[in-house]
Amino acid sequence: MRIATLKLNQMRNFKSPKGLQSNYGSIIFASISLGATSIVAGFADYPSGADGRISLVLVISGFFLSSFAVLNFKGLRNFEVNKPSEVFSFSFYFLLAFIALQSVLLLASGVVDTIDVAILESASGITTTAISSLNPEALPTSINVFRSLTQWVGGLGALFLVFVATPITSSGDNPSAAYGPKIFSRKPLKRMQEIGILYIGLTVCVFVALNVAGMGIFDSFAHSLTTSSTGGFSTKASSISSFQSGPIEWVLICAMFLGGLNLGIIWWFGRRKLQNIKSNNELRLYLLMFFGGALLFWLKGDFVGPFGYQVRDAFFKVSSLLSTTGYINKGWEFSSGISAIALLLLATGGMAGSPGGGFGIHRLIELIKYLRRELTRKYNRQAIRKIKVSGEVVNERELDKLQGYTAIFIFIIAMGSFLLSLDNESLRIEDSVAVSLSAFVTAGPPITESGLVNGYGILGNFTLSILMVVGRLSILPAAYMILKLSQAIRLNLRGFVSNEVQSDEIL
Repeated sequence: MRIATLKLNQMRNFKSPKGLQSNYGSIIFASISLGATSIVAGFADYPSGADGRISLVLVISGFFLSSFAVLNFKGLRNFEVNKPSEVFSFSFYFLLAFIALQSVLLLASGVVDTIDVAILESASGITTTAISSLNPEALPTSINVFRSLTQWVGGLGALFLVFVATPITSSGDNPSAAYGPKIFSRKPLKRMQEIGILYIGLTVCVFVALNVAGMGIFDSFAHSLTTSSTGGFSTKASSISSFQSGPIEWVLICAMFLGGLNLGIIWWFGRRKLQNIKSNNELRLYLLMFFGGALLFWLKGDFVGPFGYQVRDAFFKVSSLLSTTGYINKGWEFSSGISAIALLLLATGGMAGSPGGGFGIHRLIELIKYLRRELTRKYNRQAIRKIKVSGEVVNERELDKLQGYTAIFIFIIAMGSFLLSLDNESLRIEDSVAVSLSAFVTAGPPITESGLVNGYGILGNFTLSILMVVGRLSILPAAYMILKLSQAIRLNLRGFVSNEVQSDEIL
């Protein structure tokens, strides 16, 4: 008698030992990252009472996760991520593992009561998004440190993905994306060290500057982590507006501006490679949007007070939007015209190679040049014009991808806003679009009415969590992983059904 069996060998990802190691490695790295974060946060505040219980949960969970990772790390001797499928798989499963583990930790500590809120908070942290239903002033110090550290880790992971993994996946097809070897060391490990040192250095500089500007040590520490990562979590319920300090806002303006820059630009500047900076089209458009957006905000916005205050307020809002940080210094209610400008800045985001999200200035340049070329071809079919970005030719394959990316970008925002409105009938359509866009570009809800974050419901929380993960991972890698998973499931279902039929025939 033959017994029907499930054909797991048809799942290539699980058939290959390297595939197993890639998925297994993502869990190990998620465990060690979350474990170290939990230990640091737990020891940051260890009082008595309820707060002491939370700190104890963080420390014990951190040691457990770290021990698990260390004990199983020896199984990753030959661990490599050198193929597009392995890069995408590792990133995808790392995010899922980190969010799942953090959700369990938050539930165990008693910070949240429901699984949907736990997933929302976890996804918001690791994807460097500022969407949250928690009041930071009601949280113990350990949790605030924990939230800030998760965003910092998420920002560092995003930089590693761009500068280390992107050159692997691009294969030279996308010159605007292959930053790593052209800016930093050609050796991946050396490149990771350089990026890590630069990222830590920027964080330390922001911490010192905030402290000198008058912010307390703890607040400076927390905000330096969430600013350098363009995360946006604050230790205050009303975000930066609680400090009512001009020097603090100017420090954050400069820090958020740097957060939206390609990290390679800062590296080039430090090494005095000014010629590379001057020829960068992406930087020119970023500066134009930064200063031009601030000018439009100041001219069209309803700013009141002294001239210096109005200018600072305009620059703060533009830097918060363009870098996708999501800090708030005062109310974000504007006229329809200013709101449209704000949404445009938010959707665009910063430069490629920054921890921020958004459509990307490099894609915007490619799209503008592509549309200009197609309009030229309409009147002159013989005209052949290659599209260049920062002196590099963009091939036709990447332009085809760009069209698909743009269409999917719009579709995801529309679908997200629909699901949010479905779960909350009181949510205005413009607010649902703004919140959906904010989640997808990992910026938080900076231009919506305060208090809306508490009224999303279960479907809304899960929708926002998915939007944040897809936005952080990027559309095409996420679509790739979903496609691979669906193919694997379909293959196994086919194998199962075929074996069932054979078994019935034998019986």
